[in-house]
Amino acid sequence: MTVKVGIVGYGTIGKRVADAVMKMDDMELIGVIKQTPDYESEVAISKGIKLYTYEDRVGKFEKAGIKVAGGTINDLIKNVDVIIDATPDGVGAENRAKIYEQLG
Repeated sequence: MTVKVGIVGYGTIGKRVADAVMKMDDMELIGVIKQTPDYESEVAISKGIKLYTYEDRVGKFEKAGIKVAGGTINDLIKNVDVIIDATPDGVGAENRAKIYEQLG
């Protein structure tokens, strides 16, 4: 069985987690969440990682010319078995209450 993984946050920690997941035979990286259309977004895309973002950020990515191929965080969560939250301290707890618990 292959575990489908989504990563929220593709910064210092998230990049390393994504690289590790991609090396695992029993895991599939479905995509990562970025909230800022920056260099790290382009790095993810260059590695073949599907980019997702928050609903209110899609326009920023389009304006920057960066394709959000996966969709929004809700789309990512619906397509994975496991979410790894690699956001800064305290943000994961907020995400749990605002997003993860609401989506089950």
